[in-house]
Amino acid sequence: MKGLATALLFVGLVCLTAIAGPLEMSFGGGPSAISLDAINESIGLFNALITHLNETFAVHPDVTGAVDLVPTIGGGLYLQGAERYWFTDWFAAGGYVGYSRASTSTTGFYEGSDISEITVDLAFQTVGGVLTAEATFLDIGLRIGGFGGVGYYYVLLDRVTVFEIPIEYPDIIAGVPPEAEGRYTGGSIGFEAGLSLAYPVAPWFVIGSRLTYRSARIAQLVDSAANILDLDGDDAAESISLSGLTVQLTVSIHIDLSLDGRKE
Repeated sequence: MKGLATALLFVGLVCLTAIAGPLEMSFGGGPSAISLDAINESIGLFNALITHLNETFAVHPDVTGAVDLVPTIGGGLYLQGAERYWFTDWFAAGGYVGYSRASTSTTGFYEGSDISEITVDLAFQTVGGVLTAEATFLDIGLRIGGFGGVGYYYVLLDRVTVFEIPIEYPDIIAGVPPEAEGRYTGGSIGFEAGLSLAYPVAPWFVIGSRLTYRSARIAQLVDSAANILDLDGDDAAESISLSGLTVQLTVSIHIDLSLDGRKE
């Protein structure tokens, strides 16, 4: 009985291998743009306060110094490793893991009777795992196709914010962002779709490019103590929009899994 089961398993594996098509392993990278709309709205509030302080102390007789504005965040390098199984010459299914990083920062000081520090340092990282389906709709040597998928995106945001207002400031000032430091995390399901170009340099080696649009939003990020990310101090969680575009250059290796040596 055990021998029969082993024989049936062997025959099944042989049959699957006989009908198998090429397995594609792909690596790529390129620029990625992410919305991060709520984060950039908070940065806009930071910059409004910094601009006001710079203008105030530029003409103040007892305080010197200025602070550079905080650049918006959203652009960064994207890296991806993918695997696709081609069921036919034109249809494949697979998945990939992608990683992107973006950061922004500023720091400066006002010097009066004491030294007051302004620091904003935000470092954003995303890891995503996406299941995809892909189809080639034109093959003229250069292959043009489309793809779509659903996946899960996990975000880490390292945050340092310090806003020390010099005591020489002439009035009571409202809306000063809270001072905080920590790592915030969260995740959500999202969707991707895009276009691909591929040029076979050899039957087993392909170079190409991919344009991807991603749609995903994380309701909130929390730190290890379950505190929500609240950059502007309004007691409301900052949602994280991951929507945006990614452009990649890719290289792929095709591995023929069939017994008869068929190529794609």
